[in-house]
Amino acid sequence: MNKLLFLFFCFLISVGYPTYIPKSPFGNFPYESYTDSLRFSIFPNPVKDKILYIESSSNALKHIEIYNVLGEKKLELDTYDNKVFLEKLDTGIYIFLLKQEDQKGLRRLVVPRGLNLINFTSS
Repeated sequence: MNKLLFLFFCFLISVGYPTYIPKSPFGNFPYESYTDSLRFSIFPNPVKDKILYIESSSNALKHIEIYNVLGEKKLELDTYDNKVFLEKLDTGIYIFLLKQEDQKGLRRLVVPRGLNLINFTSS
């Protein structure tokens, strides 16, 4: 019995407890403890015409941050408006972070490849 306890104790020491908790690029909160406390929706998703509409239950100031999949911040703004113009975002998948009052929420945002319109002229 003592050998079994000793082996179990050695196992616990060898496994250990992780001291590193990965931090999110979207603030100072760990991934595990983050909860989507703000209820909101964004549409259309994928984005069309570079305009994104935000529907939220609150009319408070919206703090918006948009990150690419590498965690680089691509856009940050504060607005009371329910639409955002995304003309500076390239084609890709982004993380949309919305903060209102004391709540935060995340959504995946897709910016599709734009249509390249070719003007055909006859000679």
